[in-house]
Amino acid sequence: LRELYAQPMFILSSLLCALVASPPEACKALRGFYDAIGAKDKSPSFKDTSSTCCAFLDVRCTQPDGSPSPPLGQKEGWKAGATLTKIKFRGGTEFGSSGTLPGALLLPLAGTLESLDLGKSSAHRSFSGTLPAELAQLTALQKLSLTTGKFSGTIPHQLGRLPALEKLTLLSKSLSGTVPGELCHRSDGSLRKLVLDDNVKLSGTLPPECFLLPTLEEISAKKTRISGTLPSKITAPLRLLILEEVSLSGSVPEELCKGEKLEELVLRRANRVSGTLPTECLSHDTITKIDLKRTKVGGTIPSLDKAVPKLKTLDLSNSDVSGTLPDSVDMFSGLEYLAVDRTKLYGTVPESLGDIRGLKKGTCTLQTESRDVNFWCPLPSNAPYCTETSSGETIVCSVMSPPPPPPVEDAYDPADSVASFDSWSLPQELVLFFVLAAASAALTWWVEFGYDDDGEGSGFGSRVVGAINSTAAA
Repeated sequence: LRELYAQPMFILSSLLCALVASPPEACKALRGFYDAIGAKDKSPSFKDTSSTCCAFLDVRCTQPDGSPSPPLGQKEGWKAGATLTKIKFRGGTEFGSSGTLPGALLLPLAGTLESLDLGKSSAHRSFSGTLPAELAQLTALQKLSLTTGKFSGTIPHQLGRLPALEKLTLLSKSLSGTVPGELCHRSDGSLRKLVLDDNVKLSGTLPPECFLLPTLEEISAKKTRISGTLPSKITAPLRLLILEEVSLSGSVPEELCKGEKLEELVLRRANRVSGTLPTECLSHDTITKIDLKRTKVGGTIPSLDKAVPKLKTLDLSNSDVSGTLPDSVDMFSGLEYLAVDRTKLYGTVPESLGDIRGLKKGTCTLQTESRDVNFWCPLPSNAPYCTETSSGETIVCSVMSPPPPPPVEDAYDPADSVASFDSWSLPQELVLFFVLAAASAALTWWVEFGYDDDGEGSGFGSRVVGAINSTAAA
């Protein structure tokens, strides 16, 4: 008995083997496992040793004839032959300890277990060790969620063999290696959701096969070391692409926005991603969130000719987006969060911004600081929530709008070309130039022609002077 207590996972093996053979023996083994790890189910059925374990809050069973299951925690109503189909550790069980997860212990459930969810880590429960390759033999598995945070090693490529797997969630800060391409090799598979968040040691590229999988709708690998570029060819019907705080580079492929189901595009803090703003994503009928904060994505915000009511979040802050806010910004009628601070946007902020009713205080940011705003004065008066900083200060606008263009000239009138002498004038600089030029010419003439070679004044200038003197003497 002491050896069994020291090896709780051995007890789990006995439990799972019994679940297929005989439900009564399975429940007895389950209770032994709970006792071994100091766990207690919170349902009233746990204290009644004669009740079925299918009434436990963290266990789900399926009636043999497919009839509806009794409410959670109710021991009556279960029929003989009910099989365990789901294990989901959440708030229904109080844990005292934990251990590793030897995959061989789960093999007795290979044909019945549809969902295995070990829940999140806690002070008293955190499964550890490597992910066993034997998980790939649970052929009925549709959902595998391992978020306890202490699993280490690499992701078993054998998981790609699971024919019914729809949702794979592996959240652990200790998993390393790369994402095996085998996860997306089965074109006849059913994988719809792939979540690899918080695996800070996970590196390499995302397998291009995943972007071609005809069933894959969600890829999330935020806070990892995933690198490389997004593939140019994307045919998977993606709804969510969340690659926050990764080492991706390159641009956002246009193919990504041509799908009919895209709802969220999040590349937040992927500061090596560049290229231009995917305009097709902004006008997509299904898009609800675009977050390109702290990327090098540039380009402009297009002018829209139709409403985009489903877009709730547009965060372009700290990006290289430039140009002006279009007058049709109110076409984003469903916006509830807008951030365009610290970009290269400038110009007049359209009054139509105030027509977006979903924007409120704290959800609209044109500038994070009160001064040095790039937008021209005056800022719209009907959107006060957009003209304040995150700290509540009013933005000080110092750049005035450019002057209006000059008026268009009237048609030509010949009378306008006749100018009176009284109204005619020359610039002072031009008059001064002519005066100095005339004086210089006169002085040159006088020197050259006013005196002869003997200095007697035989030139025209001397004769003029002599005539003047003679007249004065007479």
